[in-house]
Amino acid sequence: MPSRPQSESSSSGMPRGGALFSPEGREALLAIAEARLSETAGVWRMRLLARDLIDALGPAVESALHDAGIDARLRRVVSVRITRGVREYGSCNIPRGEDGTCRLAFSGLLFFPGNAAALLDVIAHELLHACLPPREGHGGLFHRGMEALNGALGLRVQVYSEKTAIRQSEALYRYKVVCAACGNAFYYLRAGAVVRHPSRYRCAKCGKGAFEVYRLEPVTSDKENME
Repeated sequence: MPSRPQSESSSSGMPRGGALFSPEGREALLAIAEARLSETAGVWRMRLLARDLIDALGPAVESALHDAGIDARLRRVVSVRITRGVREYGSCNIPRGEDGTCRLAFSGLLFFPGNAAALLDVIAHELLHACLPPREGHGGLFHRGMEALNGALGLRVQVYSEKTAIRQSEALYRYKVVCAACGNAFYYLRAGAVVRHPSRYRCAKCGKGAFEVYRLEPVTSDKENME
């Protein structure tokens, strides 16, 4: 059986390694992350918090995969970027010809008070990519790894995170669709079918077809880097 990483604290004071396999260790990590989120202002603080969480989670992620019988090796994270991503919360780039390293990026909209659990889930998602073959994507091996992490580490890693994982604001979207009957509202980045043909649809909340569409201020591109 693969050996579990030794329980210890990282240089940031966060529990790491084997400590994260216990509920107490996970709660301690969440508490520290939440405290950091309440004081995080500015991109450099976001990047520092992301790096500290990567350092804390990385060994535990690799160990949980090994325990599940998955041959995995965590690549060295050579850079961490903070982006303005609205649709893409995180990414893992493995440079061609440099299989031993990776570059991670996370949306700055993940970093707000009360969002520690969702932030950890997104970071674990990208660390899982950083452990698997470059072309695996969200295939079968990724799903096995996701189940292993959720079971061993008490996470809620998903293929696609819920919209609530990022800070919600009208400023992030281009269109707002409102049901005139009950006030139920939806936000969209693109002019999809509901935006272009609102009369064809009914509200899931009240069942009436009374949608009104409002054009919001243009959103900053997902690809723009906040650095």
